[in-house]
Amino acid sequence: MPGPQDEVTRLQAALDAANAEIALLVSGNREDRLVIEALRGSEANLRALFDDAPEAIFIISPNEATIDLNQAAEQLFRASKEQLKIMNLRKELFRPRGPLEKFDEIRLRLDADQPIDFQWVAKRPDGSLFPVEVTLKKTAWNGQEAFLVTLQDITRRRQAKNLLRQRRKQLAVLLDGNPIATFVIDTSHRVIFWNKACEILTGVPKAQCLGKPTDSRIFYSGLVRPVLADLVLDMDRDTIQELYKDKNLKPSSFIPEAFEATDRLTIQGSPRSIYFLAARCRDEGGRVVGAIETIQDITERTMAEQALIASKKLLTEVTANIPGVVYQYRVGSHNHGQFTFISDGLRSLFGLPPEIAIQDPEPFFSMAGPDVRKQFAASLSPAKPSASLVEFEFALDSAGGKKWFRNSALASTGKDGQILWNGMLTDITELKRMEMMRVDVERMIRHDLKSPLTGIGGLAKVMLRDDLTDRQREIVATIYQSAMKLLHMIGHSMALFKMEEQTYRLQPEPLDLIKLLRSLHEEFQPSARAKGLRFTYLLNHASLTWENTLQIFGEAILLESLFANLIQNAVDAAPDGSVITIAVSSTEQHHEIDIHNFGAIPEQIRHNFFERYVTCDKSHGTGIGTYSAMLIARTHQGDIRFTSSEEQGTHLIVSLPKSFDAT
Repeated sequence: MPGPQDEVTRLQAALDAANAEIALLVSGNREDRLVIEALRGSEANLRALFDDAPEAIFIISPNEATIDLNQAAEQLFRASKEQLKIMNLRKELFRPRGPLEKFDEIRLRLDADQPIDFQWVAKRPDGSLFPVEVTLKKTAWNGQEAFLVTLQDITRRRQAKNLLRQRRKQLAVLLDGNPIATFVIDTSHRVIFWNKACEILTGVPKAQCLGKPTDSRIFYSGLVRPVLADLVLDMDRDTIQELYKDKNLKPSSFIPEAFEATDRLTIQGSPRSIYFLAARCRDEGGRVVGAIETIQDITERTMAEQALIASKKLLTEVTANIPGVVYQYRVGSHNHGQFTFISDGLRSLFGLPPEIAIQDPEPFFSMAGPDVRKQFAASLSPAKPSASLVEFEFALDSAGGKKWFRNSALASTGKDGQILWNGMLTDITELKRMEMMRVDVERMIRHDLKSPLTGIGGLAKVMLRDDLTDRQREIVATIYQSAMKLLHMIGHSMALFKMEEQTYRLQPEPLDLIKLLRSLHEEFQPSARAKGLRFTYLLNHASLTWENTLQIFGEAILLESLFANLIQNAVDAAPDGSVITIAVSSTEQHHEIDIHNFGAIPEQIRHNFFERYVTCDKSHGTGIGTYSAMLIARTHQGDIRFTSSEEQGTHLIVSLPKSFDAT
């Protein structure tokens, strides 16, 4: 979009051309009426251009009288042409003590080809003020000396800049408190943020970096080159591959348009193992606005990993009588080989006597299956094996269910030059089960919940400082409290593992069940409204109100998680427009909470409904909600049962004791 100076230049050029033609015709006393008519048409076009210009334009005489103004000027000042023409632009339409105070001095400085531009505050007849961009240019109007004044309202531009400045300030506060070294560059590859952790890691203060291209010599001693953030900003994949091909480079599994790598660097004079991740930053419109890079010192972790590899090597070579299968496998021609040694663990794990496998490995591979045979052949048969530990996992079906095994092996060369693999097969079925649970928890903590909830809580806290209506403040406070509550729940996520292992130490406290249900009611209102669902609450077969109270004993965070999972199931399963009923009742020994919806549990999962990873027809379900709910209930010395049918719907009934047995 052309700016006010472009518009001034265009108008001035057209005006000068028209005036020159008129002067030439008049002085020469030419009688060509056709040319004169064409010239008048040109003046009409010029007038239309003046009137239709998007910027407000004033024509001012040397004595500061307003000669003319266009429609945009009327709209800008919200006044008619007649009102504005009788007003003094400098004294009445600009804020007092404006830059036009010395109009005579400015007029003398004006050059016909060089307009004067500045920003100031204009004032409407109604007294309202607004920022404007002003262009002054000397001109001629109807054969007389005049000044062309163009004004453009820049209110929105300033608001956008202020909003951007505020958001950057908020982001800077969050990033500066990040314990991971982080820096950000803009689209010009200049550093716009360098947090405290980055200062500590590199020893370079932010004042030395801000506003300048990233100094690669901070990380690569004496070497000037692009860092990963520079390459990711331009998405220069070829150079990324070239510079980081031997640095464990890979695209991030969690962040789009991001790469991660590791390297051995000397920083502040000390060799360090470094992990770094860089990602593009986009604004709400999807435009690339910069790149961010995080840097972590993983020296201790790398040393631990190296020590672990050494320990495994020692273990496999000198230990014979450990749980598992220890073996030595000699690679033969055509991908055929032979076990030179195999421990008695083969008998306990696979039911196969080791002497049979030593005579002929075929019974072992036949029992393991063709896929395992291929894995062994691919991993243990290369002509030039890697010096690194080779590991792979495989599963076998057994009477007790699927069992998982891990093969770990290191290559060595025998006296005859043949390749020998010293390895061990271990049963990792339990480890796999724990790993699956760990992955679920870590995914929830690191990606699905913690980062966005921290941002939500932080922004809500910032908003609470602003002027809000009572209702807005109540909503924002609810957002902040919910985010903090969920973050607290995440902090206790490992309690699930302890409950599963029956090592969790419950610390029951009195709490109000009705208050807990009210909190969950507010939380599930948006998803319920989306399906047209209604909640009905009963207390001892009578209508429940939020003024009721019912004291129970337990851990509030755990019980809230239990009921949240079951209510979420009800919301997901309930037909659109139906009613979910939550009925609370008490017996002599127990409190019972019946959560009913008119959906039915699919028959194929009713027999194992409370087992881990059981779900059906849920695109977003993980199958751990009801499992964890049952764990929490039993940890509270309670239980959950259900009834389900197409006719009656589903009742999930939670039973909690009124008192706890001493344990």
